[in-house]
Amino acid sequence: MIPRQRILKTGYALGHRLPMREFTNHNPPSASGINNKDKDQRNQVGGLDEKDFRLLVEKAAPWSELQGYRMEEASKGYLKVRLPFTKNWIGNVSIPAMHGGVVASLIDHVGGFCAWTVLNKPSDRVSTADLSISYLAPAPASDLIGEGRVYHESNKLVRVDIVVYCAEDENQVSIAAGRGCFYRRNGGGGGEKRGASAEARAAKAAKEAKEQELFFQYLRSKGQGC
Repeated sequence: MIPRQRILKTGYALGHRLPMREFTNHNPPSASGINNKDKDQRNQVGGLDEKDFRLLVEKAAPWSELQGYRMEEASKGYLKVRLPFTKNWIGNVSIPAMHGGVVASLIDHVGGFCAWTVLNKPSDRVSTADLSISYLAPAPASDLIGEGRVYHESNKLVRVDIVVYCAEDENQVSIAAGRGCFYRRNGGGGGEKRGASAEARAAKAAKEAKEQELFFQYLRSKGQGC
């Protein structure tokens, strides 16, 4: 049996040893270490402008707005999100501690949008295929931070490791860890019946692009009201 203290410090989860301290100390490259070509792309995340990606993370779904998620950092293969504490998240009033479902939702949210960061086009999408969670300690009554990192991707799937820790904890000791597998769907005219003409593919791509732009116009209007 692995001692509890060791679990909290190293983060044994889902049958895998996740290097939590190394994981949570992730530092994206600074601007000084980026060449000119990368500078032109550094504000692009998941095929989107960084501002649009933030709107996607924070406001694309009513559930996201209810939870109050706030994106703190994003780059290709990495995402950091804050969950602000409210008394409505309490599941055990005697400790007090957050409900496990709130933590699980944060893990799924961070994992899914972390997978999104490696997509190439605005019309691409991800959805959860499988998600496993290990609860390592009660979630305190304070803001939580969820961090995700892509550790493998293919044409169809993206795999992500996620950790959650208390925002006030300088040591970033994990209170929960997750490992998720997410489907990726390539948009922009894909998915037609076999033998579809070039015109049909182009028409579908144009339709998706128009729907995408209308959707982000809606999100931007919501963002302006904040």
